[in-house]
Amino acid sequence: MMEESEKKNLHGFFGYLKKTYKFAKKDKKNLIFLVLGCILYCTVSVLSPLLTAKRIVALTSSSWQQLILITIAILIIEVTLNFILLGNNYFMNRFYFAIKKNVQTELTEETLKIDMHTLNNNSSGLFIERINEDTNNLADVFNTIVDYSTYILSNIGILISMFFLNKIIFCIYCLFLLVLYFGQKYAASKIQEKKEIVKTAKENTSGFISELVRGAKDIKILNAEESFINNANHRIDNLNNALYVRDRTRVKFRFINSNIRDLLDFLIMIVGVLFIMNGKLEIAMMLIILEYRGRIMSISSNFENLFDFIKNFNLSAKKIFDVLEGNKFPKEVFGTKKLKKAEGNIEFKNVTFQYDDDQEVLRNISFKIKPNETVSFVGKSGSGKSTIFNLIAGLYYPQSGTILIDGIPITELDKDSIRGNLSIISQNPYIFNMSIRDNLKIIKEDVTEEEMIDACKMACLHDFVMSLKDGYGTIVGEGGVTLSGGQRQRLAIARALILKTEIILFDEATSALDNETQAEIQKSIQNMQGEYTILIIAHRLSTVINSDRILLIDNGKVVDEGTHQELFTKNKKYQTLYELELKEKNSKDI
Repeated sequence: MMEESEKKNLHGFFGYLKKTYKFAKKDKKNLIFLVLGCILYCTVSVLSPLLTAKRIVALTSSSWQQLILITIAILIIEVTLNFILLGNNYFMNRFYFAIKKNVQTELTEETLKIDMHTLNNNSSGLFIERINEDTNNLADVFNTIVDYSTYILSNIGILISMFFLNKIIFCIYCLFLLVLYFGQKYAASKIQEKKEIVKTAKENTSGFISELVRGAKDIKILNAEESFINNANHRIDNLNNALYVRDRTRVKFRFINSNIRDLLDFLIMIVGVLFIMNGKLEIAMMLIILEYRGRIMSISSNFENLFDFIKNFNLSAKKIFDVLEGNKFPKEVFGTKKLKKAEGNIEFKNVTFQYDDDQEVLRNISFKIKPNETVSFVGKSGSGKSTIFNLIAGLYYPQSGTILIDGIPITELDKDSIRGNLSIISQNPYIFNMSIRDNLKIIKEDVTEEEMIDACKMACLHDFVMSLKDGYGTIVGEGGVTLSGGQRQRLAIARALILKTEIILFDEATSALDNETQAEIQKSIQNMQGEYTILIIAHRLSTVINSDRILLIDNGKVVDEGTHQELFTKNKKYQTLYELELKEKNSKDI
């Protein structure tokens, strides 16, 4: 009688199998050939024990001609089986890698669609584990089902052939198969519990190690190696303990299983000898029974391994489809309206926003930006400046109020209409572990060499690149580790300029630049003024004095606006910020 948990597992399995099949549709011909090959293998393999028995009889009875004919037949069967297996492996590999590629590609795409709240609240290791590890079980499901079905059916065929050799021994085999099946079923349930603990520990360890490697520089600077090593050791200990308990459980049940098999061998031998002594079984038949006992007894383990795979498959499938279908990891939501080329109108109407359960970052904020206008946002840290940019880019949506681009609420626009019309140059841009050229091409594959050079010249980066041994082919390391902070930002500026979007957002983009380079970047920004809608967040007020307008942000609100001269004249807070900057600059110059 099938238990409720098994019914649930099988029900879930067929549901996930149906969903997985969509990744296999394009390559289903390989699956068809694989299934046909396995059916053929099962049919042919049943003949082997019967012919082997006849060969031993012919050998012991000195029937040489019959022995030669049977030996030739066995050779033909074995060679045929080898060719079938070769073909099956070919189709199996083609099918497996086709599905894996499709699953990993879609899973990667869907991971990038997850909203920022969810990404910020989950470790990167969680998603890496799903893409790299869980996809293996999904890709292997059809091959595994066919593979196990082939072994089970062919071994059942051998068991049936035992019925014709000796019915009593056949019954003994069946009895022990039932004992082994239920024993292995119990063992598998216990081992599965340990596997789930191992999987969770792996995700936690993988995520932390990933963060440790990426943040190695900051860890060294903070002299926090000991703390991170202790944390890593704790997670690694948890993982190793989980692996140890899982393996100990396996060893314990393997010990019990081995003793049951040894008892079976003992009984088969005793019963067989008794039958031979009473003339009810030929020695040749007994040899065949002993030779194929391993194949017969593997039926129970094949069944249990199949159910074990189903459990692992269900676990991996749930993790993957949680991402693909957004059940646990919500996706970004966009509208359907298209805005091919934005003019550059941006408006905030009574916008209020907060991150998760934190206090409000923006409070009923309103402002308008005209096309081709250069507007800067200034204010103390935490006042909400970067949040404004995140909302314009559609990375988050406000709890109340409306954000419009060219008079259309961004909630109604599709993704390309929002992000295809703007470029953000952030304070800490992520530079990819590839060449400078590829870092520029990654955002526009068909960029020409001339466009690339022009963008780098405008970002004051070209001369530096040409001073490198490999020029634009120079590999910059993960996160651009071989570049200085200023060089990374200039590369990010060049990357954004290549897109030539109507709206360009500078989020503290000159904060890591020296005064000379900052002045050059300022010239570049001034050259762009009047042609693009430019929004600037600046810590250094000296970088925004030429803006058409400056919005002073304080506690999530626009408290004042005007040109640099107007604000300096009428607003005490702005005047204080500017004077503090001058004092800081003068102290550095001394």
